[in-house]
Amino acid sequence: MKFEHLLSPMKVGNKTYRNRVVSAPMAFSLIVQNPEAQGPTYRKLESSAKGGNACVIVGELDVNFRDAVRIPGFQYVDFSDPSKDPVTFDAVSEYARRIHKHGAIALGELVHCGKEKVPFNDQQEAVGPVETVNLAGVHVRAMTKDDMDRIANDFAVAAAYIQKAGYDGVLIHGGHGFIFTQYLSPLLNTRTDEYGGSLENRAKFPLQILKAVREAVGEDFLVELRIDGTDHQPGGITPEETGQFVQWAEPYLTSVHVTCGIYEESVKSGTESSMFHPHGLNIEQAAVVKSYTKLPVGVVGGINSPEMCEEAIAAGKVDFVVLGRQMLADPEFTNKCIAGEEDRIRRCLRCYKCFPGSPEEGYDDLPFTSEELAVYVGHCTINPLAHLPFDPDALAPAVKSAKVLVIGGGVAGLQAAMTACDRGHKVTIAEKSDKLGGLLYFTDVDIDKPDLRNFKNMMIREVERRDIEVCLNTEATPEFVKNFGADAIILATGSVPAKPPVPGIENAHQAMEVYDGTYTPGRKIVMIGGGLVGCETGLYLQKTGHEVTVVEMLDRVANESFGMYREALVWEMEKNNMTMLPKTRCLKIEADGVTIENGDGVQKLPADSILYALGMKAVCPEELEEAAGDAEVYVIGDAKGPGKVDQATRSAYLAAIEIAKA
Repeated sequence: MKFEHLLSPMKVGNKTYRNRVVSAPMAFSLIVQNPEAQGPTYRKLESSAKGGNACVIVGELDVNFRDAVRIPGFQYVDFSDPSKDPVTFDAVSEYARRIHKHGAIALGELVHCGKEKVPFNDQQEAVGPVETVNLAGVHVRAMTKDDMDRIANDFAVAAAYIQKAGYDGVLIHGGHGFIFTQYLSPLLNTRTDEYGGSLENRAKFPLQILKAVREAVGEDFLVELRIDGTDHQPGGITPEETGQFVQWAEPYLTSVHVTCGIYEESVKSGTESSMFHPHGLNIEQAAVVKSYTKLPVGVVGGINSPEMCEEAIAAGKVDFVVLGRQMLADPEFTNKCIAGEEDRIRRCLRCYKCFPGSPEEGYDDLPFTSEELAVYVGHCTINPLAHLPFDPDALAPAVKSAKVLVIGGGVAGLQAAMTACDRGHKVTIAEKSDKLGGLLYFTDVDIDKPDLRNFKNMMIREVERRDIEVCLNTEATPEFVKNFGADAIILATGSVPAKPPVPGIENAHQAMEVYDGTYTPGRKIVMIGGGLVGCETGLYLQKTGHEVTVVEMLDRVANESFGMYREALVWEMEKNNMTMLPKTRCLKIEADGVTIENGDGVQKLPADSILYALGMKAVCPEELEEAAGDAEVYVIGDAKGPGKVDQATRSAYLAAIEIAKA
């Protein structure tokens, strides 16, 4: 067996995990109160169990509705008496039933956000170890001993609720700057009484919570703890201190999940790592924690490859791995490992499509309210089946096997061809270039996009695995389309760079030319256009020895992005000393530089090379639609409107399932 350590069973408490893969807590457990979100959320959690994981964890059950609940809109639940709200109790129980149906262990996560609380009514407040003001500008009251006793009891009552609902255990969220970290970190806990100062004092309240939970659920119920190996803050908690705390907590726990970071700096501290963080960023900290305890120790954070999982477990650094966003990208991760088909795994991009951040974290540019975000969480750039509003397994088969022509071999065309083939159609791809992958060819060069390159190459391999005819160097002319005689035609013709009438534009080169080898830029570069293409291409050039200045007319660069990804990108640009000039107009381009105008007046930026990234325009020839005759015609991906990879994969899947639909 190739992944013998990863796929070996493991004893946790009185349970046997069938392998070493755990699905990290996802979704907000009480979102099942929302009829719109209930179906997709159940399928999301069930798919990981069905995909072969040993354990699946249902996310965030806030332990009370006074100072713990993070998302507005959830109805109050009396956790002490499930009979008072049998509908919600049954809905929460349904998670466990679906997880158990596929042979996996079911855990429910318990959360108290402490000082990160944003009150949603005048009966709610934020409390923490010390009086402060949180990132949202909310006053935080310092907790009293009565508060601690009450909240410890809340954890115990919520754990008993999860136990009654048929779960095998609970995971207590003790990381990410929530209540445990707030007490354990010497940076956040500056109390001067018996709950502050030494690690022993700072650990008293977290240990009180764990003891209360264990006493409430008995010895046979799993109690697992997610804990920061480090909060990545100067003067914060260290892996050694975390290890010592876990040693003290051993009587109450069955395993430990090591994470990192704090909620107020999610991207920079790595709580949800970006593509600019190393993969497996918490493995070494987990190894330190493991040296302090006899409990099984797992690790979460930026892991998307079974090879990394196997290596960490085989080396004795951890006992198991906890995969979060990767389970959205490919819930069949474990089954593919078992089958020896690891090259078929859709490996997470860490692009934040699934969770772009929240208003409570200070992201004021999100296209969501908090309530909308709770429903949205779980979409995926590279998995078009993630968070569908319908059950894809319940789709009726096509009424006939249709002859399908896919025009364009970019990522949208590849997904459409695969889906159509899987539904029994006879599929041909016509691609005018000499290779598949479309605009994602740039990932073969860009140093920050190895995961997107893996995705592109995996998609090409998946097409090759299927009975799909691929015609390269084939331009789909109207005559070609007429003669082909397709029952259905999918136009995945993509997009091309726009070339606006800027004076002197002939002195500039389109940004993507630096990837395909048609243009080699000089050292000093001015990039006209600070959208995603301009910023990401500029970052690649900056990292490979150039000096890049990005000129953007809007108030900020990467404006079409938002939340965590935009923060990660701009932070990376800043770390690499790129110059960003928002609110700046390009007046004229000359061979040796660019004349600009902004708040500092008119000036000329000297440059060895001028590049532009001023948008894309769809390529969707009307004559091809006209040539289709009576065939079904679908327009997908950038041909439908320039967008990102998620729009390409989702539109492709949805189009392909419509062909010869019952």
